[in-house]
Amino acid sequence: MATIFPREEKAEALFGEILKNPEACRRLMDTFNDSLDMADVLDAPTVSAQQFAAALFNAYENKDLSAFLMAICQHSMFDLLRNAALIPFKFNADGQPNPVILTDDDGVLLPNNKFAVSSKVYDRFIQVFQKQEKVKMYLASGYCKYHGYDEGSMDVVEYHYNQHLGLLLIYELPDTVKQKVTEAEAYSTVWDIQMKLQHALPRSVVYYGQDTLKDGGTRYDELGVFLPLEHFADRLERHVETATKIVYGE
Repeated sequence: MATIFPREEKAEALFGEILKNPEACRRLMDTFNDSLDMADVLDAPTVSAQQFAAALFNAYENKDLSAFLMAICQHSMFDLLRNAALIPFKFNADGQPNPVILTDDDGVLLPNNKFAVSSKVYDRFIQVFQKQEKVKMYLASGYCKYHGYDEGSMDVVEYHYNQHLGLLLIYELPDTVKQKVTEAEAYSTVWDIQMKLQHALPRSVVYYGQDTLKDGGTRYDELGVFLPLEHFADRLERHVETATKIVYGE
């Protein structure tokens, strides 16, 4: 039995956290409802009636919820959760850099950036940039994404939207791979952080990577908080302080 995406293992704890939180359930429902019209808004291709039926029957035969969801709303199960801000986006999922880091550890713009960075944006970044032990800061470009079917081949394709320049804060967390924790279980362990960030810093984007950060020979999980400058340029220093206090439970 083949599914479009590998099933997330031991996701029950994560789903349990969502189910007992009325606001989380509402956000998930709203994201699902909004995604029904997303193809028109984002100019994504739509499938024909015959292709829709084929995708629906394939989802039924393979007991594949993501295949079913993609047939009706162009989102996989975990696309919905991420775009509802209920779980983090995965750092560099599917081998594609996201977010794209534009500065080095000293805050200097990297050469050959593909993204135009105005002097106004860079100056705002430099005003808040500082090297700390608790958090690493970068200027970055991040985007949201979802999956759908190609209208011709019915292959699974990835769509990007809401690309912004912003301040990326990266924090070290315990290595969950060493603890034999699945990705879905790791998401449930940062559930409180995710929800508190959404309350305090709506429109921030959370990223997560298992065993992706190496520091002094020791590996860590990394949690990223991305603050799009379009929404957070004002009082940026205060927003950084808020995010750091939430991540470290201060």
